Amino acid sequence: MQALQTGRSPALRGAPHRRNAGIVRKTWSRVDAVRVQAAESTVPVDFSIKCKVDYGESVRLVGNQAFLGNWKPNKAIEMRWTEGNIWKAEARVAVGTEVEFKVVKMKPDGEATWEEGDNRTFKILGPEYGLNVSSAWAKPQDTKIDAFKLSDGSKQPHASASSNGVGAAAQQAQQQQQQQGGGGGGSKGSGRSREASATSSATSSMDAGDSSSRGANTALLSKSSFEEESCSRGAWVGADPEFVRSRKKDERPAGVWRTEGLSGVALALVQGDEQASSWLKKLGLQKKLLVDEPPACRPRLADLAFLYVYATWINTGALPCAESGSHYRPNHHANLALAMFRSLEWVIGDATRGGGGRNPAAEKLILAARRMHTRLPSFSGEFRVSTPLTRIRDIAHRNDIPKPLKDEIKHTLQNKLHRSAGPEDLVATEVMLQRITAKPGEYSEAFVEEFKIFTRELREFFNASGLVELLQGTLPALDDAHGSAVRQLLQLKDRVEAAGGGGNGNGASGGAKLDDLMALLTATTQARSFYSAGLVAGLRNDVTDEVLAMRQRWRLADIRLEEYAFVVLSRIIGQLEEQGAPAKLPKATNLQWALPLAALTSGLRHMGLSLYDTRELLVLENELQRWHSTSPLTETRDAALRAKATLERALRVATEYSDALTDVYGQPAAALGRALGLPEHMGAIFAEAEVRASMAFQVSKLASMLARALRTAAGQEPWDVLVPGEVCGVLRESASLDSDALGPASSSSSNGNGNGGDDGVVLMVRRADGDEELGPLGPRLRAVVLLQELPHLSHLGVRARQDRVPFMTCDDADVINRVLRPLLGRRVTLTATGDCAVNLREGGSAAAATSAAGAAKQPAAKAATPAAGSAAPDAAAITAVGTAYAAGKWGEVVVPLDKAATATCGSKSAKCGALVALAAASGGLFAAPRGAVLPFGCLEAAVAAAGRDTEARFKELLGQLEDGGKTSDGAALDAACAQLQALVAGLAVPPALVQQVVKSLTGGKAAAEQQLLLAVRSSANVEDLAGMSAAGLYDSVVGVAAADDGAVGAAVAAVWASLYTRRAVLSRRSAGVPQSSARMAVLVMEMVAPDLSFVLHTARPRDGNDKVLLAEVAPGQGETLASGVRGTPWRFEVEKASGKVDTLAYANFSTALMLPVQGTAAAVPAFAAYGSGAATSLIEGSSSGGHAAPRPHVPTALVDREVDYSTQRMSADKDWRVATVQKLAAVGGSIEKAMGGVPQDIEGGVVLGQDGSMALHVFQTRPQ
Repeated sequence: MQALQTGRSPALRGAPHRRNAGIVRKTWSRVDAVRVQAAESTVPVDFSIKCKVDYGESVRLVGNQAFLGNWKPNKAIEMRWTEGNIWKAEARVAVGTEVEFKVVKMKPDGEATWEEGDNRTFKILGPEYGLNVSSAWAKPQDTKIDAFKLSDGSKQPHASASSNGVGAAAQQAQQQQQQQGGGGGGSKGSGRSREASATSSATSSMDAGDSSSRGANTALLSKSSFEEESCSRGAWVGADPEFVRSRKKDERPAGVWRTEGLSGVALALVQGDEQASSWLKKLGLQKKLLVDEPPACRPRLADLAFLYVYATWINTGALPCAESGSHYRPNHHANLALAMFRSLEWVIGDATRGGGGRNPAAEKLILAARRMHTRLPSFSGEFRVSTPLTRIRDIAHRNDIPKPLKDEIKHTLQNKLHRSAGPEDLVATEVMLQRITAKPGEYSEAFVEEFKIFTRELREFFNASGLVELLQGTLPALDDAHGSAVRQLLQLKDRVEAAGGGGNGNGASGGAKLDDLMALLTATTQARSFYSAGLVAGLRNDVTDEVLAMRQRWRLADIRLEEYAFVVLSRIIGQLEEQGAPAKLPKATNLQWALPLAALTSGLRHMGLSLYDTRELLVLENELQRWHSTSPLTETRDAALRAKATLERALRVATEYSDALTDVYGQPAAALGRALGLPEHMGAIFAEAEVRASMAFQVSKLASMLARALRTAAGQEPWDVLVPGEVCGVLRESASLDSDALGPASSSSSNGNGNGGDDGVVLMVRRADGDEELGPLGPRLRAVVLLQELPHLSHLGVRARQDRVPFMTCDDADVINRVLRPLLGRRVTLTATGDCAVNLREGGSAAAATSAAGAAKQPAAKAATPAAGSAAPDAAAITAVGTAYAAGKWGEVVVPLDKAATATCGSKSAKCGALVALAAASGGLFAAPRGAVLPFGCLEAAVAAAGRDTEARFKELLGQLEDGGKTSDGAALDAACAQLQALVAGLAVPPALVQQVVKSLTGGKAAAEQQLLLAVRSSANVEDLAGMSAAGLYDSVVGVAAADDGAVGAAVAAVWASLYTRRAVLSRRSAGVPQSSARMAVLVMEMVAPDLSFVLHTARPRDGNDKVLLAEVAPGQGETLASGVRGTPWRFEVEKASGKVDTLAYANFSTALMLPVQGTAAAVPAFAAYGSGAATSLIEGSSSGGHAAPRPHVPTALVDREVDYSTQRMSADKDWRVATVQKLAAVGGSIEKAMGGVPQDIEGGVVLGQDGSMALHVFQTRPQ
């Protein structure tokens, strides 16, 4: 790998004010500093910024508070210079204040130079703590925030930790020795810890540590800086150890145990903790809830989440342990750990077995069980025997140490360990070790060596050993290949860490070289793969305790190697940034891209080795290797866009993993923290700490960097504009596009910058499923900024254009944090143009915004009513259908597709009938599927056939929907819709009617077409109309076996029921269409199983240009393309006259809906170490969204299969891609011409033959 040239990357320059600022995540650590608390409700905040300036310059802190100048540099706080170019300042800040600031350099003439990067932010969480805020110029990502306690005493640095959350740092011991003169009587700690929870910072800088000694007779006691960083999320936050020289009276720290609102394991934990004072009893409580009470000793996901949070707070000292008054040897703790280990392994084994497709719930179980492993003590053979820890007893009775020290060891360590060991004992032991080794020669060498051995043994008991010691302990059980990989890792680890953690990666200025770091990451990945593969086999019920003990070491090795790889990858990313990679990669050669891509691949492999979305991660590796080896990534726009699509797919996986962690631990940590009286922030940031300490966090950082570089190389904007426009409104954020997304209306409220009086909202939405309605949100909705990718021709995109709501997407975290989030709650003017240029600025005219929005929406609203009226059903035909249905004359009920008319079967059915004729006359240009229709009136006839009570109930519920006053509030509307859907979905469709439909579709050949699959689709009188397409508003069910009368009948009923979803009802209300006038026909068509699906808009939708066609293509069934499945399609613009094809985006949907291929291998082979089978999961018909009622399962024949775009010709073969898109454009032009020149919205599919042939099928068309 040829390293990038040395140099700093000019990051996106943050503007000198809050508008272009982002949010910096805090890195919290605990500092037992002591300060007298002021009587008022303010706390001290000390700022330290490392910054080099030119002669005459000064440094100021500018931010959102008065003492920070309210973003005016000339009024901001001025810092003072100290040795080492450290600038300092102090302030007192009110409790609850959210502070946001940047650093500026001031010249003597008053000119301000603003630092680059995001804003730094923090919040004063409580009156008991002050803060130390430290960082460096232009490095907001390295901001560190230390909380210190406001009380009498003096400052003491915090204890660092081992991976399971127990341990103590050398700094603490040195401070104590200075304060105590080497004697006892350390700081006392009673009551619950109120310290800031320690979280991992992926970007924190760490000094290089010394290599560990590996002498045969010397305990391995030093962890390298890499190792310390890898386990920083478990830092000790409890009270400092108290060294005593006589037995201390047993006192249990005061506690809080609130049970209000708790249930299940959460309630049991809080109630049990009140009775469980010692660590042993707390372990017993965990064992009871993890092993004894769950069925078959398999705890649920929610149980594991609460237990992990609880165990973490115990192991880190947030929940202190007390002595029990009785003697309990280590075997009691070890036996509890053994039982819990076995249950956790069963959970993981059960979750990895089975031949089904991806199971996110199982992945979360594995995630939670693996983490819980790190909170258990060891149950190795030496700890299972019923003997005390004899070495500390012998140490306490030595004659070569002073009596005061002997007394401290005896009463602080020996007696405490014999009575009731706990995590605090390892902390005390580490501090004692630092004391006795601080001055070489002060104590006898034999005593010091013996104490080192004891420390190593205690670390082993608490599973807190260093990585090297842990791996070396597994070597006797490894085969040659595995052992060789581990030894190679240890050698590389020594070499890299000896070089130090600094430098810029080229070795010239000190520190490890990038190539060496990459070799270390590769070796870590290789060594871990052996452990992971050995753990996949699962756990037999009859294994011995010795085998279980070795398996625990392997499990911990697997986890610790992942944590170590996290740090190595972090160092690689940091050095890439130091070398200026973000700025240089857009023009870099493939040789220079090799190392960043290899690093990303290693990160993805580690996620897969943790058994998360394994096939997806394998596919990503295949794609990255293919694109890198095929052509220079930055040489052409197509190459850059193609690789960018894969990187965005990798980023999506990392985001989903982070979301899973938040889902698992967010609510349990908050609830348990409140119940146990811990500081609010400990529960609030628990899940974030887990996210930031996960490999997904580093993968996300690297994938984002690389994707931005390729976007620059391709000349793309970070925005994607679906509907251009300019609006004004208050910028707000919502998780989804639901009914309360806009928040309460309040014309008199202030928006935070003095501009109130208008309720227009520019809505920033985190997620969308693609089937939402914008109309029901009303005129307050001015624009939508969606923080995920979305197909332009998806249902949601079509609705945004019809409602004339400016709509854009942005999934670039840097832009979101730097441009959007700082303006939340403020009035903004948003301008989006068709060339994807977006401008967001603070301020704007409220009156202009209201007028513009209203004018924009009015034409669409007016167009809907005439369209609906023109589609009035034929009342006489409906009556005739009802009569024939009641008489069982099914031949008179079913309408052949070529006879379908808008007045009897809906616009969709009529146009599909016309397509059949067009296809026949197209000379083979395209085909259209056969079909038959259950016309208007069948639904009502089925209701009548169900009996008078059902019919009366149907009319009653329909009347409730008609009466907007009674169902205007969300709960009443949801209830009415749910009940009506349930009633309709439960209607029986006579098998004879289903058979008649199949006969009509096949021309009477039903018996000969037993393998026929059907697409059962909606065809309402209020869809597929000019001005009211209702795209995706009603359900379709695809892949239904024609021979299964029950499945077809259930699909028909499901389509009928979709007429009454909450979204559909609100959509009709918004358009002024009475609910009673809505009718639903059902179009049953022969299902084509396409290899590719497409949507064409024959006039470019963003500007209506009828000279340019827009095409979007996705693998598999069209549901992927039309819905809001996360990902992008292949997107093309075609000049109709010349046939010129412009590729705008490459597809990166993770999966496609396909028919299973009999007798062939799975689309993506499973990697043995991942433990996953082939994809065989069945899917249900598309959801009606919103608050859909439960309905019968509709069996379908489709499977969800991962897509490897390196094997897709649309991505890999340019000539084939262009030719195929040109054929699609020809089909679009032909259909548009046949429809009178009216721009069309066309859906279809491409079927590829094994001989290379291609058949185009058109499924429907409607006015664009």
